Amino acid sequence: MKAVVIKDVGIVGVQDVPEPEPGPDEIKVKIAYAGICGSDPKIIESTGVHASQEGAIGWPQKPFPRPEGIRFIGHEASGTIVKIGKDVKGDFKVGQHVAMNFRVSCGACYYCTNGMEHFCARLTMFMGLMAEYAVFKEGLVFPLPDDLPMDVGAFLEPVSVAVHTLDIARMKIGDTVIITGGGTIGLLALQLAIKSGASKVLVSEPIVEKRKLAKQLGADIVVDPLKEDLLAISNKFTDGRGFNVCIEASGIPSLARQLILMAQRCGTVVLAATYPGGVEVGMPLEYMYFRELSIHSVFLSPYSFSRAVQMLPKLDLKPLITVYPLQEAVKAFAAQKMGNGIKIMLQT
Repeated sequence: MKAVVIKDVGIVGVQDVPEPEPGPDEIKVKIAYAGICGSDPKIIESTGVHASQEGAIGWPQKPFPRPEGIRFIGHEASGTIVKIGKDVKGDFKVGQHVAMNFRVSCGACYYCTNGMEHFCARLTMFMGLMAEYAVFKEGLVFPLPDDLPMDVGAFLEPVSVAVHTLDIARMKIGDTVIITGGGTIGLLALQLAIKSGASKVLVSEPIVEKRKLAKQLGADIVVDPLKEDLLAISNKFTDGRGFNVCIEASGIPSLARQLILMAQRCGTVVLAATYPGGVEVGMPLEYMYFRELSIHSVFLSPYSFSRAVQMLPKLDLKPLITVYPLQEAVKAFAAQKMGNGIKIMLQT
């Protein structure tokens, strides 16, 4: 089968690799669409991935049958079930449209037994979804509505992250919200915040096309932070009180501190992006004390996939999608690196 592989640090390519077969408790899926996540280029450029069989954050990957040294990539996808292991207990059917989680927790460690499955001490990742076929434990496979387009179904994993982001934000009906960053997670958080009852939502994004899309998707106001005074606009927008919920989805460390200054008393700041290693952000502790602020980060998306499936038909996702054939993966990754498009997907 054809698959996208990491050839060297910062370099991907498409090549023939052995086609995986499911074990007794696994399901084989013919991949339809695989999304490029904002973390994928960071994984590709990580010397840790190049040097070992482990993922970029140190967890073991589920290996496909493969020649020694091949590194697969991709963890967002939809597809069609083509084979079911004899010990699979769920009501799955060949030909069923599905989307997948990519990580399975052990269920027995300290974290799994204390409601923190995403920190599982023995978490295993089923990576390599940018391929024609992949295999999964049945608990990672989620049936999609029959009438849901398969490219929309491939949004399941990022939508689950946005769901977890709103969980952490503890947003209430009538709250005001600011989102910095109009990429995939920012625009998904925008839609979920509106559906959760936000009274006002501001999106800060320097790229004009993304600002237009944020406005199209329901943002009350969009701001170009490179040309406009975001703090002044925010103060006017919130009558000087600041925002109840501040979501940082750009991955720019300095914005984490800036959002603290835009949070209303008893407000919540949520860091919903990945950031460069070793970067520190100074926190104005006295300011935080007098405003009783809460600061949270988002790591993966525990207990969110089932709810994310329910939200897929409710979100406007088609405008976010740009599709490349699997064979043009190199071109697709170049476009993603240049910021061309919101969610770039590979079609097999």
